[in-house]
Amino acid sequence: MELPTRESLKPLFEPKSVALIGASHKLHKVGGALARNALSSSFSGQIYPVNPNLKTLFGHRVYRDLNEVPEVVDLVEIAVPGSAVPRVLLEAAQKGVKAAIIVSSGFAEIGNFELQEELAKISHRYGIRILGPNCFGLINTAVGLDLTFSFTQAIKGSISFISQSGAMCCGTLDYAFQKGIGFSKFINLGNKCDVDEADALIYLSEDPQTKAIALYIEGIRDGRRFMAAAKEASKNKPIIGIKAGLTEAGARAALSHTGSLANRKELVDAAFLQSGVVRVDDIEDLIGGALALAWQPPPRGTRIGIITNAGGLGVTVADWCQILDLKVPVFSEEMRSKLRAVLPEIAATANPVDMTGDADFDRYKAVSQILLESEEVDLLIAIFTSQGLVTSYGPAQAISETANKTRKPVLAMLMGGSSIEQGRRILIQNEIPVYHFPEKIAIAAKALTQLRSLRRHSSDK
Repeated sequence: MELPTRESLKPLFEPKSVALIGASHKLHKVGGALARNALSSSFSGQIYPVNPNLKTLFGHRVYRDLNEVPEVVDLVEIAVPGSAVPRVLLEAAQKGVKAAIIVSSGFAEIGNFELQEELAKISHRYGIRILGPNCFGLINTAVGLDLTFSFTQAIKGSISFISQSGAMCCGTLDYAFQKGIGFSKFINLGNKCDVDEADALIYLSEDPQTKAIALYIEGIRDGRRFMAAAKEASKNKPIIGIKAGLTEAGARAALSHTGSLANRKELVDAAFLQSGVVRVDDIEDLIGGALALAWQPPPRGTRIGIITNAGGLGVTVADWCQILDLKVPVFSEEMRSKLRAVLPEIAATANPVDMTGDADFDRYKAVSQILLESEEVDLLIAIFTSQGLVTSYGPAQAISETANKTRKPVLAMLMGGSSIEQGRRILIQNEIPVYHFPEKIAIAAKALTQLRSLRRHSSDK
């Protein structure tokens, strides 16, 4: 099965020069928002706004058409009415352009399949790689390039996000910015007349800035091609995915949204399993799982050690771990003896370890070290909630310090609002994923434990 080479995709994802066809001064229009983001980004290459009705735009010269641009650009981004896109794309082909992002809508998502097929034919005939149409664009933080119309800038990070939905990109980007979560690449596929998930996965599999890949999929056009690309990419980078449109109602919505045909749940489950892709069902779990996969190593087993300053939260996390087939073993007497030596008499040492409400830096550090040095624990979950006795600063520092000295994965759950914000920021800065509710941290732990078995399963096929 033929898969794309990473080299063929570089003009799209790593352009040295970009032309913005349909750039505008009207910020409430897509062409204006695109120009604002692109021209204000830290991209060191050349950006050429193109609009026959403007002479300057945000202090930059505007070109009447693509032929007036003084060089052969790597990439064009097109934001003109859908009916005009084939003509613009042909002009780009004749100038030697190798890649295009088509933001324009009015194609398969409204039943206009013939117009979209025209784009695909041009792509094939001239060797132009096309992202879209009907897409949000892409972001490459490694080169400081923002070719989207989002209000929110991406923080530089190590997760790459691939989504068929542009709105999902916008919402995820805004949510992540608020949480201090960074990205390497943000790729919106749109209607996928050419570039699809398989292409993006092959490119990202060798991307040095990407440590984990998150996928939001509505429809898989070529299941075998996707599986081949995912299986190859998952050898290098952990992949976590969500497949929308698995119900009758969702399938109808997916068809009208991006012109996608949905797939049966059991087929998707099997495809993800055989391809080494961790599957989740929720957007928050997609981002939370991607954080865990990017920042923490996979554990050797499924034995979870839980430490907490609140007994009830420890119990609930233990429940969710067991529901998800993770093990919460009762610690040996030898281990409990070590714990009793550093804990107050009223503390519980069986697992979860309830360090009591006044657990501070010293207690979190001593207990987490004991668990992480033990052969009885594969993954540590550290829980903190403010009880008016200790601020989140000390526990977060202790968790970070011990996590940085171990090869075992560490996840943190901080429950609360403004009172835990300082601790949350400390943990994020130290690449310790933070969750706010028991179910979410258990799902992230499950994602980490699945990674090793998924890789083993896909390599056996």
